[in-house]
Amino acid sequence: MSALRRLCFVGLLTAVLASAAPSRTIIDDPACAEVKVICNNLSENDDILILECLQSLNPTRLTGLKLECQHVIWNHTSSLISNSKVRDFLNRYCPSTLLGDLNCDSSSEGEYLKCVVNSKDRIDDSTCNSVIGRLVNVAFQDFRWISSFLDHCKLDIDQLHCGRIDPSSWNQFETIKCLQNNILNVQDDCRREVFRLSELQAENIKTDRQLYMACVEDHRRYCQQFPAGSGRVFTCLMEQPQERITTECHKQLLKRQKLISQDYRISKGLMKACRDDIKKTHCKKQTSSDKIIRLAQVLLCLENMSKNGTKIEPGCEAELVEHRRMLMEDFSLSPEIVDGCSEEIRTYCAGFETGGKTIHCLMDHARFKNVNKRLRDTCLRALETLVKETDAGEDWRVDPVLHQACYPVVKSVCRDVKGGDARVMSCLMDNIGADHMTEECEDALIQIQYFIGRDFKLDPKLYRSCRDDAIKHCRASSNWEETQPSNDPQILPCLYRYAYQEDESLKIKPACLQQIQRVMRQRAISVDLQPEIEEVCLDDLALFCFDKTKRGEEMFCLQKQLEQLKEDCRKAVELFTEAEAQHAELNPYIMQNCRKEMETLCSAELKNDEGDIMECLISHKNDPVVKANQACRVSIEHFQIISIKDYRFTYKFKMTCKSFAMRFCKKAKTKSEVVTCLSEKVTNDTVSGMKSAISKECRQQLKAQLLQQRENIDFDPTLKRVCSPDITKYCPHVEQGNAQVLECLQTVRDKLSPLCEQEVFKVKRQEVYDNSIDYALITMCADAIEQFCAHHDRETILDCLKVNKDQKGFSKKCRSIVIHRMIEQNSNYQLNPSLQENCKMDINKFCSNVINTNHGKDLNEAVFKCLKGSFKKGVLSHKCENEMVSMLREQALDVSLNPLIRVVCKNELETICKLSDEDSGKTEECLKNALLENRIMTPVCKVEVANMIEESQADIHVDPLLQQVCALDLLKFCKDVPQGNGRHIKCLRISMDNHQLSPECGEMLTKRLRMYENAALVAPPPGDFHELYHQVVASPAKHYFFLMFLMMFGSIFVVGILFGRAFRRQMTLKNK
Repeated sequence: MSALRRLCFVGLLTAVLASAAPSRTIIDDPACAEVKVICNNLSENDDILILECLQSLNPTRLTGLKLECQHVIWNHTSSLISNSKVRDFLNRYCPSTLLGDLNCDSSSEGEYLKCVVNSKDRIDDSTCNSVIGRLVNVAFQDFRWISSFLDHCKLDIDQLHCGRIDPSSWNQFETIKCLQNNILNVQDDCRREVFRLSELQAENIKTDRQLYMACVEDHRRYCQQFPAGSGRVFTCLMEQPQERITTECHKQLLKRQKLISQDYRISKGLMKACRDDIKKTHCKKQTSSDKIIRLAQVLLCLENMSKNGTKIEPGCEAELVEHRRMLMEDFSLSPEIVDGCSEEIRTYCAGFETGGKTIHCLMDHARFKNVNKRLRDTCLRALETLVKETDAGEDWRVDPVLHQACYPVVKSVCRDVKGGDARVMSCLMDNIGADHMTEECEDALIQIQYFIGRDFKLDPKLYRSCRDDAIKHCRASSNWEETQPSNDPQILPCLYRYAYQEDESLKIKPACLQQIQRVMRQRAISVDLQPEIEEVCLDDLALFCFDKTKRGEEMFCLQKQLEQLKEDCRKAVELFTEAEAQHAELNPYIMQNCRKEMETLCSAELKNDEGDIMECLISHKNDPVVKANQACRVSIEHFQIISIKDYRFTYKFKMTCKSFAMRFCKKAKTKSEVVTCLSEKVTNDTVSGMKSAISKECRQQLKAQLLQQRENIDFDPTLKRVCSPDITKYCPHVEQGNAQVLECLQTVRDKLSPLCEQEVFKVKRQEVYDNSIDYALITMCADAIEQFCAHHDRETILDCLKVNKDQKGFSKKCRSIVIHRMIEQNSNYQLNPSLQENCKMDINKFCSNVINTNHGKDLNEAVFKCLKGSFKKGVLSHKCENEMVSMLREQALDVSLNPLIRVVCKNELETICKLSDEDSGKTEECLKNALLENRIMTPVCKVEVANMIEESQADIHVDPLLQQVCALDLLKFCKDVPQGNGRHIKCLRISMDNHQLSPECGEMLTKRLRMYENAALVAPPPGDFHELYHQVVASPAKHYFFLMFLMMFGSIFVVGILFGRAFRRQMTLKNK
């Protein structure tokens, strides 16, 4: 009877439940056709029987059900435990008074069944209890704590098809997992429920059954010191390297990370460690239970507290580092990157999903200059937000890619540097280019620094030291946490403009200045780290510098193409180059290649560099220690080439000469033009004898710049441009540097094109008036200057070298350059300052007609010929006569100094009187003897040698061999005779007639008298009576000429008298 009653009860219950269930059952849904096969022996088509059938199956059998069918089963189960369905069912079977006494009315879905079950002990009706028990068996096993979840998430579960059944426990684990995986697409109300359940799971790893089952072995291996329920197992597992964790465990950990990124409260480690710190400020307000707080918001809030001086507990700091690292490790934890960079990830970074590689791949593409390959703005903003949220610039350990790439470098060069506060980051930046730096570390470092450089607040040392100055001078925000667009990329350049102000009210704090210098130095290695340049120069970088990828190459490329850049880019590059000129530490080439040389040669300048280091390196560029380091020397020359483009690119020159450049050189555009303009002004003032309007300091800088131009023709663009064809033609194999090209051009000056000759003349004119800028002379004669002319003024050092060139120990190399300079002066009177000064009046007096009728090369020859003619006549002023004596004496001792003789007597000098290094007057004596012996065949050579003999007759000092032989006789017999006009020769001749001369002097004088007579016959006829008179007077046969003149005059007189008498007698006879 009892069995029959039970059977009837089951039938009634089934009928009641069936009436309360949806009109269609599980097996009626096409998605669950397989359930119909599994449960094919049911007495009725009823959901409760179907659910009981499914629960009785082996869990592995249920695992194979399609997800669509699982969603259908979940919906039917959820419907069965809804408040209305349960209430209707119980009202039909259980006494209404009994249910009313339970007080289980609730508006929350699923709460009615929970209340009835909790009050089951108060129900004494066995039938009602049995009905309730069967309901519990077919309901979700976690129905007691999912009522709110079902209430808020039913719609999302339907939309996302996340209804799932857990074969082993018939609970919500799989459904929650699906929602967690789609958390970004879940509505806010449901999202809060998912986060709440995830928090419960975070308390105990076992609560998250999937995570627990996937990581049980990893927990045992690596984290067994943390028991389940301690809240530390998840953190411990996250700290393990990915390669150590099983794949399935990593997937579950990643799922948990995504949830934490959306609600920080899911991380129990962070909650426990930072609870007090969160409560200290407004972070407490952001953690109210009715609001979802993303992890990034809490990180920003706590970081803001730290930046503004609030101390964070060490435990909380450790948790912050770990969670910042978590965000940097997986891009999928940042919805902004998932959404904003989806296209870029698919196009450029597929296959870099783990370990932060995707993020660094995106960072690398952010630096692309090609517009077609650059990231979209939305992606760039997302990366900037991530870097700020993680405060990646504060601790290198936050970035897993950077940590892995740079760990060996840190252990090598930064092992004593404490982590945090960007100390290790700064150490790594200082060691870019060092021997221990690896390419992988440098790449990762530049990629993260690209974004740090765009936000002034992300460098903790800079922000802490310069926050007040940035707010005061550069309109920086006072709120570190601010995420709105700002002028952060421009704050560092702004601060730099105030770094060296003289006005005390505008000066920044010393600590800030120190940090600015550090940051500017570190970021100078790449344009990518200087947003104020990179952002305005993107097009120019893509156009001109697309293939420049090495350290510092992009900036040098922009500097090299300065004239071609767009205006905004050009101005930005100009500002940086000015700063680079002032502080060599901003020049990556110099800092990388010349560090040892700076320490060795420029140690004093390192203490306070205001353009001093570059000036020092340039001055030592040709020292052996620098020449041995070719990379350093090339780097110095790179800077010199760039500095040519604008005088402001040479700091000391700019500071001392800016006002004069603006005053006298308004049309000058490049530094070369400014230097030329100012130097010509100085030279013209010197030539005219006026006091220079250019200050002494500026003139010193001008000398330094001119000296650099002389050293390498590349540093003088004008000269290089106009002389380029001549260089190709006459100096094709001459190496650059050491003024070799300029020297080569001077040796072929007679063959140069007019424009090139004009520019070379300008260069030489400057050098002769200021020998200190004559690079070849100063460098090649450095030892001789130190030995013989140490105390002589460098501006006229050539005069001293001339005097000492024949001294014992005088360098042959230096003597050669001195001789060359003397030849230049003897070839062009405009390049002979001494001659110009002492013979200026004489040239105007005697040679004005010559100057007016001759031009170019003919002018110089005509002026020298005029002066020599006037010298022979003895009409020159005393100063000019002495100058001519000095010049002619030097030519007598070394024929190579007589350019005219070298040209017209070329054949004789190659055959009869060959030149030698040790001339000492022997060559000239040979030519004189050859003329006397009639061995000179070249007519013009005969004339010039004759002129040379007559010039020596005018002053014995011009005949050094005769003077040397007759020195004692001159001292004995002619010491009171004035110099010049042939007086000493006359004196010696009288003494010889009186038989007073020494045999050697008498013999030499006799020979000279024969030469004078012979020269008088060969020398060209006088141009006028005045010249004839002086020629006769100067001739040693003048007495003969006077006698012949008197005889001729007397004969004419006698003939005239006789003819007159005869004519008078004839006229008298005729008149008769």
